[in-house]
Amino acid sequence: MKKILGIALILVLIGVYILYPRKNINIVTQMSEEEIIGLEKILKHYEMFHFIKFNIIRVPFSGHFSRIQEMIKQNINIDIARVDIKMPEWFKKYVKSEPVLQAVDTLVMIYDANDKIKPPETINDFFDFIENNTVDINGKTIKDKGFDKDKIMQYAVYIPYVSGWWMSVLYGSNDRNFLTENADKENFISISRRIKYYYKNGLIPRVCSDFYEEMMRMFISGDVKIIFNGPWSFSTLREKGKDFKVYYTPRGFSGRFSPMGGQQWVLLKDNKYTEKAFEYLGSNYVAEKFYEYNSTLMPNKGLIERLEKSGNIVASQLKDAVKIDKNTDYILYEFFSNEFVEYLNDKISEEKLFESWLNKIKYKK
Repeated sequence: MKKILGIALILVLIGVYILYPRKNINIVTQMSEEEIIGLEKILKHYEMFHFIKFNIIRVPFSGHFSRIQEMIKQNINIDIARVDIKMPEWFKKYVKSEPVLQAVDTLVMIYDANDKIKPPETINDFFDFIENNTVDINGKTIKDKGFDKDKIMQYAVYIPYVSGWWMSVLYGSNDRNFLTENADKENFISISRRIKYYYKNGLIPRVCSDFYEEMMRMFISGDVKIIFNGPWSFSTLREKGKDFKVYYTPRGFSGRFSPMGGQQWVLLKDNKYTEKAFEYLGSNYVAEKFYEYNSTLMPNKGLIERLEKSGNIVASQLKDAVKIDKNTDYILYEFFSNEFVEYLNDKISEEKLFESWLNKIKYKK
């Protein structure tokens, strides 16, 4: 009889647990679909013990601050959002508490694990790699007579020349002052000439402002051997079945250079339910799980030190990464998507290009 009563009690408790009303918490994120799979696992763990139901709303990364603002103005309830750490001033009025860092971002070299190549160690190795490994449909390189730049079979490297964030890897490795008024003119022009040579001779793919998906597609399909990307891309590559390896960015005269950014959680509705969930998202447990599921590195000192000691490339690369503030990020974006493209297409000289760069850096606010 006691056994039956015990079973009945358990069934009642299970029924109460199942039927007990859940508090809805809406989270907006600009994660990729593959990254969201990891986030869902992390949120499910919290849901099990807190009678909470999380609803994830995905928005594109590009323009995500404006998109979230539009949703707020449309009275769409948003409790928590994941946004870039370079938060515009106008958005801060919506934030109810101090943001919680979700990920530190940087760029590393990614290459096909099945392609028996040695990843370029230095900037000069990197440039040699491009010239020796971009081949046309006849298997010829730029060094061979009859190379057809209009019929490339495989590119060695994808260089998003419209993106200052990506291009900083090349310019910064030879000049630590690249982002200052003391930028080295000789190095700046040398790198610019090199990229223009590749652009004119078909050694790198032509790109547009929305290059990211195309870059990933070309790497996954094997149309390009090497890309620079961040740890946020690893889950997508695995999901697509791409076997890849990771290495440091090329070393130049000034060492290795990689830009540092990040993502953060912001609380947009403050109540006892959202505040507890927000606290959970910043916990050590979540830091470990984000790395396990998505290879995402939260700024958790213990985790990063442990990974660095184990030889983790991303954790080690972060030591040399340079934080890019909001103003510098905008200058990089504006310069490389405008003046640099004009330079590639012979609309401005290299002298004018460098002058324009210095002016933008000098008068940044």
